[in-house]
Amino acid sequence: MFVFTLLPIQAQYYNGGGYYSAETTSATMTFRNDSQYNMTLKIIGIYKGLHSVVSLPAYSSRIVSFTNSATYKLKIKAVNGRHVSYHNAGNFSVTCTKTKISQGQMTFKMSTYGSGLGPSISAKEFESNK
Repeated sequence: MFVFTLLPIQAQYYNGGGYYSAETTSATMTFRNDSQYNMTLKIIGIYKGLHSVVSLPAYSSRIVSFTNSATYKLKIKAVNGRHVSYHNAGNFSVTCTKTKISQGQMTFKMSTYGSGLGPSISAKEFESNK
């Protein structure tokens, strides 16, 4: 499940002399694991390489920030006991400009009946930052 929203980024703060506008400079994506599998996510910039590696324990969530508009590739390693699988979860894009930022959420579910995480890939492909 993917939910993505573009939001205006105008905010106000008070510094004693009046209200001023502040710009938020980061887009965010919340990654949610709604399964009993422990997951490792690799977020790879299409043109810039590895952005981050995110540990996502069973039934947890993490927020990742992005400071530039870009397209990213997502790879997932899912582990439950001795069962390990690797997946190409596809691409996603974020917007981060002076007037708009992305705020999104991706939810991952995996069961013993099959994967909903995308096509399987090898461990070697998962380890690659391409």
